[in-house]
Amino acid sequence: MIIKLKSENKYFLDILYKNPNTDQGLYLKELKDGIIIGNVISASEYHCVFLDGKHSYLPEEGNQIDFQSYCSPLLALNMGTEFFNHLYKEKNSLNETFILWLEKTYSQIDTEKATIEVPTFFIDSGWYKNEKYLLSKYIDGITIKHKIGNNYELTIEGATVREAIQKFSLIALFTHFTNRYAVYTFIDDYFIQKHITMLTNISGIPYFVFYLFIKRIMRSPVQFEKFKPQLEAYFDNEVQFVFTDTHQSRKEFICSKINFDETVLDFGCGELQYFKLLNKRGFAQEYYAYDEVDFKHVADKIQANERADHLVWVEKLEELKDFQGQIILSEVIEHNSFQEAKKILIWIRDNTKFTNLFVTTPDKDFNVNYELTEEFRHDDHDFELSNAEFVTLINEIFPNPKTFYGVGDYVKGVYPTSAVIIQKK
Repeated sequence: MIIKLKSENKYFLDILYKNPNTDQGLYLKELKDGIIIGNVISASEYHCVFLDGKHSYLPEEGNQIDFQSYCSPLLALNMGTEFFNHLYKEKNSLNETFILWLEKTYSQIDTEKATIEVPTFFIDSGWYKNEKYLLSKYIDGITIKHKIGNNYELTIEGATVREAIQKFSLIALFTHFTNRYAVYTFIDDYFIQKHITMLTNISGIPYFVFYLFIKRIMRSPVQFEKFKPQLEAYFDNEVQFVFTDTHQSRKEFICSKINFDETVLDFGCGELQYFKLLNKRGFAQEYYAYDEVDFKHVADKIQANERADHLVWVEKLEELKDFQGQIILSEVIEHNSFQEAKKILIWIRDNTKFTNLFVTTPDKDFNVNYELTEEFRHDDHDFELSNAEFVTLINEIFPNPKTFYGVGDYVKGVYPTSAVIIQKK
């Protein structure tokens, strides 16, 4: 792998701590079974090269061709740490750091643009599709061009040398942890803190990048709670994060409210995600599953594998008339036209004797946090409602006692999911 850093800043090499008068500008360090070499090309260009000895970044021991040692994002991450770890400090602290031989601080000298180029960079995930890379939408200065197979050319632009290097490390981090073909990396608190510092050093990083960091990088609720205040402080506490992703948050919300002594009907059950979670937690009452799409094969497999005799697949809507118990209607209505959605809600109201009806749907006002404008959150949605529109719809159909909730992360007064629990009449 080769990483090329460029800047017209006359202090460029000073910022990097690289002296061209030392060993003719060459720096060599051991890394795994290979050697990384730093080379001063000119006053405005610096190269980092990795030469492998034997299978340093080989994910599969049986594979004799270790191409990952020439393009792995984990290698890029390691190279950045070996050469530029001094530039990963907290922004204000680094601004005030005094460079002795210049008698200047970083804030005085690191004031011009910088570029980092990686000619061959390995991406094997759904984050690159339709000739676009996901993070390019949320972080300025990230350009990825497809070369061949899973190899890409990565270019990063920063307002300063520090910003370019920190963006580079973050892209390598996210790419490594989302690639399917990657070696495992141990994630301790030091690792998390280091990259939170980089995230919070860069101004203008949107909510969704922090969301991805929490969901993709953090491994435990304990770790999340430890660093949560730092993440929220970046947004002046106008954002409140939860550990679970949007889908998991909905499941946790509903399953925490379910009465384990009552029957459940999962209306629009899909692949029975709610049943799987409730069953794992010991739910033993009859659980009726219904969907317009035929997921009976999924129900049959669960019944066979888990001996779940209390799971009942319902073939026809008419069989649900006069159902008594709890009803889950989660992320269903938006997959129909608005009029069809109203008919579903009215049918449940008029044909069942529910004790509690759980309804969730996306809040379209949250979509701005995904950089969506006119698009729906998912391609198979026929409509999406704001929370106010959702409240109006539910109140129009159900005169019953009810409680409305927001579920998931809280961003400037808006949640990703609108929810309601409607009680029996």
